[in-house]
Amino acid sequence: MNKLFLLAVSALGYACISDGAPSVSGTTGGITIPDTSTTGTDTTSSDGGARLDLPLLPDVGADTEEGCLDVTLSVEPVIPTLTLLIDQSGSMGFNFQGSTRWEATYDTLMDPVDGVVPTLEDRVRFGLALYTNDEESGVCPDLTEAPPAVGNAAAIDAVYGPATPLNETPTGESLDLVATNLAAMPFPDPKGIVLATDGEPDTCAQPNPQNGQPEAIAAAQNAWVLGIQTYIISVGDQVSETHLQEMANAGAGKDPMEMVDPEPYYQALNPTDLVDAFQQIIADFVTCEFTLDGEIVGDPCKGEVYLDGEIIECGVDWDATSDSTVELIGGTCDLIKDGEEHTIEAVFPCDAVFVP
Repeated sequence: MNKLFLLAVSALGYACISDGAPSVSGTTGGITIPDTSTTGTDTTSSDGGARLDLPLLPDVGADTEEGCLDVTLSVEPVIPTLTLLIDQSGSMGFNFQGSTRWEATYDTLMDPVDGVVPTLEDRVRFGLALYTNDEESGVCPDLTEAPPAVGNAAAIDAVYGPATPLNETPTGESLDLVATNLAAMPFPDPKGIVLATDGEPDTCAQPNPQNGQPEAIAAAQNAWVLGIQTYIISVGDQVSETHLQEMANAGAGKDPMEMVDPEPYYQALNPTDLVDAFQQIIADFVTCEFTLDGEIVGDPCKGEVYLDGEIIECGVDWDATSDSTVELIGGTCDLIKDGEEHTIEAVFPCDAVFVP
C-alpha cells in the first residue's frame, strides 16, 4: 500500500522587507523555511501534529522605516479526526481470501510499513472503537476504545492487536455512542467515523435475527446532525447493497433512499478491495485547509500562494475559507494528495495581515 500523501509546508506569509520580496533559505526535512536569523522555532503542535511555528521578526507592532509592519506568519494543516468503528462480531473470523476478515481489516489499518494508521498518524487524529454485544455480562454496546489523537498508532495497536472477534453486531447503538462521544471532544472539524462491518446489523434488545437496519440508519443521521460524517465499508458480501446505500446516504446527510445523487459506499470482496476502500475514504476525508497564526485583512487575493515554487491562482486554485484559514481547491487539492512531497508558500503584503 502506498502512502496517500506526504505534505510539507513552509511558513505562510513572509515579512515585508524593503524590496518587497520574501527571504527564503534552506530546507529542514523537506520543509522550506524563511531565513529569519532568529531562534526558538517550535515544530510541534499542542497535540503532537506537524507544525512550523516561526518567530516574529524584530519590532513587530512598530512601523518600519518604510511605514509597513514586518510580520511572519506560520501555517498548520487542519488535522481531521476520524474514529475507526470496527465490527467485532464472530463472523469477522470467517475466511477472507486466505486470511480472515478480522485479520485483513487489522493488516490494512495497522501494518507497520504501509498500514493506514501508521502511515497517516501525523496527518489524521485517529481513534478506534471495536464494537460487539457482551451477552455474558449484559454490556451492550460493548466498546473497546482508543481515544483519538495525533501519532496514535501505538496506542491503537495496544488495544486492537490483542483483540479477537466475539459476538453480535449492535451497529446502531454503537454508532450512536461513538458519535455522541466524538462530538463532545474539543477537536476542530472535520470529524468522521469509518464503519467497517461484515454483516447486517442487529440491536442490543434483539441480537437475532439481524433486524437493526432502522436503528443503524437513524444513528448515521444523528451523527450527521452532530457534524460527523459516517462512511461504511462491507468486509465481504453479507451486507446488502440496499443497506449499504442507505447508510452511506444517511451518513452524508442525504435521504437514505436518495438514488439521483447517491453517496458512495464500499464493498470489499478481498484484501486488496479493503485497502482501496480505506485509502479512498481517507483521501477524500483529509482536507486541503491550512490555518494561519494571523488574520487576513480585506481581500485575500492580495496575497500570492505558491505550490512547489509555482504561483497558483486565487479563487481558482486556492481561497480563504475564513480570515485565518486558506484552502487549496480543485485539482490543486488533488495534487497534494498524490503521495509525493510538496511545498506550499505564500506572500502577503504587510497591510493585508494582522497578528492578534
